[in-house]
Amino acid sequence: MINPKVMAGLGKALADFKPWQLTAFCTATAQRSLPNYALFSDVTEFGDTAELTHTLNMLWDFIAGQQSAKNFERLLERLEEQTPDVQQFDMYGVYPALDAIVALTTAVHCAMEPSVDDATCNAKLTLSTIGRFISQIEVPELNGVELHQYIDEHPLMLQHLDFLDEAIRLLSTGKPNAELKKALRTLAINDGTSELGISLES
Repeated sequence: MINPKVMAGLGKALADFKPWQLTAFCTATAQRSLPNYALFSDVTEFGDTAELTHTLNMLWDFIAGQQSAKNFERLLERLEEQTPDVQQFDMYGVYPALDAIVALTTAVHCAMEPSVDDATCNAKLTLSTIGRFISQIEVPELNGVELHQYIDEHPLMLQHLDFLDEAIRLLSTGKPNAELKKALRTLAINDGTSELGISLES
């Protein structure tokens, strides 16, 4: 459900990124997904969104040069404790919540060992999250070319592609400091609204 041309363009841009830029991009995509987990946690009383927020704070400080990644193994352990088992929840919301955990886990791995593959995977994951949401919640009757076209033209997909482009632009022109961290973080938080249009305020 992901447009190959879109992924090719993202892959080309990310291939030229330095290690800190790759980590920052991964962190931004993970931040954008946080409300998806928060809503799931509120509804099911599973997990602690504060643990995810703590991990994101550590990553943002790392990007700004204010934090070392030497103790990030512990962050991975704490995230594993917050990971839902999709077999135990009979509701769609478990899937975006799991995607949010995977994106954040990937961002931590990228901080520890920067990888273009990690950054590309996070971009692909968030686009897949949107595509699956649209296909299963909005238009379960569509398939094939019609479904792909519907997803490609959907406002949620277009808005998220704009976000990814802007994140890449910011990272391409900035340096790893507090000012860039603030700008990228604000962009990623998006007034508390996820790539699925889910708001922490709702």
